[in-house]
Amino acid sequence: MPSLSDAIANAKLPNYAPLPAAPMIVSVQPVLTPPTNNMRFILPPFNADPDSVRLFESNSPKIRIWPSPQQKAGISASATTALIDATLNAKSSSSSSSSSATITLASKTAVFTTNLLPSGSNYLTSLQLSKSFQLLSITANGPCEVRIYGTQQAQMFDAPRPTGNPVPPEITQNILTCVTLDTPPFLWGWQNRVGVNQDIPQTSTIYVTVFNIVPTSAAPVTVTITYLPLETT
Repeated sequence: MPSLSDAIANAKLPNYAPLPAAPMIVSVQPVLTPPTNNMRFILPPFNADPDSVRLFESNSPKIRIWPSPQQKAGISASATTALIDATLNAKSSSSSSSSSATITLASKTAVFTTNLLPSGSNYLTSLQLSKSFQLLSITANGPCEVRIYGTQQAQMFDAPRPTGNPVPPEITQNILTCVTLDTPPFLWGWQNRVGVNQDIPQTSTIYVTVFNIVPTSAAPVTVTITYLPLETT
């Protein structure tokens, strides 16, 4: 049996031709050009890559800083400095005048006394505070439960709820707070409790209900509410 090379050499292949030798690959050296000086700050950009972090041009390291503003023709450096000083002084004067017109908030108190309250009964009233306010603290001269509302409708709707029961959040709104004062000194302080009157049109009225929670007493209850008005009108 002939070898593979002899079989190929003696084979008749009229439609085939020898493959020419492959040309020699010549490597081309890249032409290095110095990077352009287009960076404006000493730190690299957030999308840094090997080209953008090269803080040099040719062989001389350089720090990139924001270029100084160009001066218009006919304006000297001293005139530019004077213009900057005048602008800063004007801003400082405007800031001082604005700070002098700042409104100072001061806390206020609202005091009321209920009628004779038999055991389990309630006393409904309204007070004039502010259209919006922040509740700070509440005190009473005896045991009671105090509820504050943003509308009279919410006050009437919530009146049948027994004392000590939680507020049903699914069906109740405009209940600002519900506090049970049953331990001396009958004081409660709020944190970040803001109230708003929701009447249409809006007024400075809030609605308060006081419940007697002492079975053996029917004496009147004096309630003091300390608040911070957030609106002047």
